[in-house]
Amino acid sequence: MAADVRARILSGELPVGRALPPERELADEQGVSRTTVRAALTLLEAEGLVVRRVGRGGGTFVSEPGTRAVTSALQRTVGMSGFPAVDLAEARREIEPRCAAFAAARISAAQLADLRDLQAIMARTRDRAEFFAANARFHVLIAEASGNAVLSAVISGLVVPIRDVTDDPVRIREQEMASTVRVHELIIAALSDGDSDAAEAAMRAHLSAHADVVGGA
Repeated sequence: MAADVRARILSGELPVGRALPPERELADEQGVSRTTVRAALTLLEAEGLVVRRVGRGGGTFVSEPGTRAVTSALQRTVGMSGFPAVDLAEARREIEPRCAAFAAARISAAQLADLRDLQAIMARTRDRAEFFAANARFHVLIAEASGNAVLSAVISGLVVPIRDVTDDPVRIREQEMASTVRVHELIIAALSDGDSDAAEAAMRAHLSAHADVVGGA
């Protein structure tokens, strides 16, 4: 059901501001239970495609697509596409270094502190799942710090499916994990110094090395 409503929203059949039918009506229309309807609406709300309001005049309404909706759409598309790892790695090498360059000029003190916290997690953990989760957040945070909403949405939408394809815990050894921590230090230093050229170069070198490890270059 969520896929059907999502497609109708993204196609414009259900315009921004349109109220969706009540749960019971949706259940009858889709031939599903109200529990299924509620689960679908919760998912669509999490994706930023609908908003639910309570009280008088309440209901479920189509919302203005924003960064969260774009991110969710990209994650689904890339996740289901079966794109080769080499293509995903190449896309990262073209986009993320520019994010780092912009971030060097725009990153806030709070965002730098968050990057250092993530770096500390990656340096100390021996849990690979925790390491890769912190690494993904590190890259998304730099995209957010770029101050460019489009770049932020694109990277946020790409990082999770790219991680699922390229960050194989079996293939990536501890020395590669340690190398990631070291190069992250260079990226953080460049961001802290406001050096866009150094930040871009460090990120490009980082992603090129990572592509070599996973067979993406």
